[in-house]
Amino acid sequence: MRTLRKISLYAATLWLGIQIAAGYIVTPILFKMLPKMQAGEIAGVLFHIVSWSGLIIWGILFLTHTKILTRLQTILLCTLLLSVAINQFLIAPVIEALKYGHEDWLLSLLGGSFGIWHGISSIVFMTTALLSTALSWQLSSCKNAV
Repeated sequence: MRTLRKISLYAATLWLGIQIAAGYIVTPILFKMLPKMQAGEIAGVLFHIVSWSGLIIWGILFLTHTKILTRLQTILLCTLLLSVAINQFLIAPVIEALKYGHEDWLLSLLGGSFGIWHGISSIVFMTTALLSTALSWQLSSCKNAV
């Protein structure tokens, strides 16, 4: 179990790096070098991959570290998983619906423009980066974690 904990911690830290690279390095380059719609398509696929991998990696970390997590770490980890899930399953579909003129139940319920929903998504994305930074740092310095 100790090896699985170590691997899951390394994977979570690697995911943090990939998330930061995708959101704050690759995506701005895409929008600088490609037409807006094409850059948005590629960025959307990239964020989809980052979200799914985050849910899997942080979910495994949660399962392998459950007994050694402090209450604060558990709250942070659950908040992180919830944030990634909200962005992937609630906010991203609204953005897609607005981009392509499709219907979405949440958009019908709350309304809003592409800019507003993109801003909300960006805030959630940054929140997940901060949460994963804090968790990676805490878990890597925890003697029982690895």
